[in-house]
Amino acid sequence: MEVKNVSREKNVVVREYIFDEEDIKRLEDKATQSLNRRKVLIEGFRPGKVPKEIYKLRLKESFYDIYVASEGIEEVERLLDNEEVELIIPVVISNAQFSPKAGSVVVELHLEPDVSVNLSKIVLRKAKEDETIEGYVEFKKKFILEQNVTLEPKEGPAEIGDQVVVKERVLRDDKEVRSDEEKNYIIFEDDKRDVIQNLIGRKAGDVVEFEKTFKTADGKDLVYKYILEVTQIYKRLVPEFTDEFVKGLGMENVETVTQFEEKAREEGKKIYDQELLESFVEQFLNQLAGATEMDISDKTIHRFAEDTIDGLKEEGKYEQYLSKFESYEKMVEHINETFLETAKRNLALKKLAKEYDIKVGAEDLKAYAERMAPKWGVSPDKIEATYRTNRQFRDDVTIQLLAEKVLKVILDKLTIEEVSLKKEDRSNGEGGE
Repeated sequence: MEVKNVSREKNVVVREYIFDEEDIKRLEDKATQSLNRRKVLIEGFRPGKVPKEIYKLRLKESFYDIYVASEGIEEVERLLDNEEVELIIPVVISNAQFSPKAGSVVVELHLEPDVSVNLSKIVLRKAKEDETIEGYVEFKKKFILEQNVTLEPKEGPAEIGDQVVVKERVLRDDKEVRSDEEKNYIIFEDDKRDVIQNLIGRKAGDVVEFEKTFKTADGKDLVYKYILEVTQIYKRLVPEFTDEFVKGLGMENVETVTQFEEKAREEGKKIYDQELLESFVEQFLNQLAGATEMDISDKTIHRFAEDTIDGLKEEGKYEQYLSKFESYEKMVEHINETFLETAKRNLALKKLAKEYDIKVGAEDLKAYAERMAPKWGVSPDKIEATYRTNRQFRDDVTIQLLAEKVLKVILDKLTIEEVSLKKEDRSNGEGGE
């Protein structure tokens, strides 16, 4: 067999595999064996025992156009597998012709295109560490205090900080959608919801009525009428966060406010570091395509779109998918954009991993399963089983882990901006609330 590269346009190589007369004889024998294994019926012969010459006589051109060609294509595909060609989409058989004397298989190889990554375009943002950790300490203290609030019945009107118990009815077009449901509302100062604002100043026994209008997906107004009967008001007694209060919590090795805050800072630091890495990985992957140039042929883009559409039609999902877009052209545009973004991201990641000799192996996948199991509420074994049954899931996890490893190596080459989460800082000095 002779192999000849016919042409190359960017990442697309057109290659021809040429079979001589000896190759054809070998393929004829393989085609005959295949037909006999399938026990193709030929009148006058036992199934599975039909001679080659009879198949050639009875099937005529089809013997070469279909069966010998199929064997030739399989040989070409095996050669390509052994060659381990790195393709961005599967091999395309553009032509296959066979006769008793010669044969030819022409393939399009859509190779992984060259990419260049400009890391200077990637900007990662992180919350200020000290500010975030101190925020966690305050959150932890408020959470503990809320768990230890006591309620004292109150005769007067509802004020900031009180808890109001109501029986709530909701009507829509005079039809009841909620009937005397008991609900508890806490009146916090910064809660601007209509229901909270309407409860301020009310006493037990008062009935509050107000309406709210919501827009439906098609732009129509839905008017809901709320009727709230105040049944009880409680003054919420929030304890002071003192050494005595902390000691009463019964936490191991924590008996003072200072010790509580120090322990909370340690917890906050661990959470910050873990969430910072997860945030960096997400930002990195989201920006990687935009920081990558890729020299790809239009033929590859068009072929991917055609294959995707053919796949949707075979699965019976084409019409449903098309209905999401204004037109066929918009659908193709979306397919192309998604393909290009994914290809840029994955190839850029692959290039960086190769440059820094980074790999993701079985041990990394196992460690990820153990790390995520508590978060997802499943066993590590369950996650590892999903690797085996869901290739897309395994690929997604591999990309995540590869990004984590790459990011740790190149972090000093990226721009990192520190941002504040405080309201006054987010207003950029314009005095916004």
